[in-house]
Amino acid sequence: MVEISVCFEPLFKGKTDLEKIQIIQSLGYKAIEFWDLAGKDLKGIAAYCQKSGLKIGICTLKDPWGNIRLHADTDSYLQHFSESLELLKLVGSKRVIVLTGENNGHSKEVQMNQIIRNLKAISSLAEKAGIVVCLEVLNSKVDHKGYFLDSSALGFDIIRQVNSPSIKILYDIYHMQIMEGDIISTIQENIELIGHFHSAGVPGRHEHFYGELNYRNIFSAIQETDYNGYFGFEYWPTLPDEKSLEKLREYFLDE
Repeated sequence: MVEISVCFEPLFKGKTDLEKIQIIQSLGYKAIEFWDLAGKDLKGIAAYCQKSGLKIGICTLKDPWGNIRLHADTDSYLQHFSESLELLKLVGSKRVIVLTGENNGHSKEVQMNQIIRNLKAISSLAEKAGIVVCLEVLNSKVDHKGYFLDSSALGFDIIRQVNSPSIKILYDIYHMQIMEGDIISTIQENIELIGHFHSAGVPGRHEHFYGELNYRNIFSAIQETDYNGYFGFEYWPTLPDEKSLEKLREYFLDE
């Protein structure tokens, strides 16, 4: 079963995290997600979700855009991951996002080998904790210039080489439409390697019903696979936030 989760970070400017979560739930959504584990009231978020039945789809490691990403040396990355894992336990998410660094001047092979080495190193920790680590592929044309992992084919190749049930791809439809297109076929051919979806309209990263993608068809295609996870809304609204989420719910869930 595919469940929708709403990333609250770009929404409801000026509201606290708990206020954002409460509004999202009041609009009929059943799951939320967020970015940085650091600097949040994780116990408060977890307590509210446990009491209300709201689910947490995914979040990132702490300080996701800092110096310690998958290009780092293995000892440093293991320490960073272990520290994030302790925070993750507080909030109870069973999925976590990891990122590569930018191209660092070494060959693609050298960079890939370090990423694979680090993912293998954390895989046993992830398996023991019962979580799925989701490696995100981003676009390097518009939003993340210089980012190393900007190809879904390269991402899937990395996951196959790591070969752990706890290490999968976060397939961001917005980013991959910008980089390569061929969305539905790519999803269908690699669904067993995908642990989470992100989505937004292209171009602009706004509502899904604007732009060049038919998200109803994409969502239906995912539902027809064996995927059993979250489909995340990670976008910047052009409409008032509540109206935007109301219209998105109608677009995806109403016949």
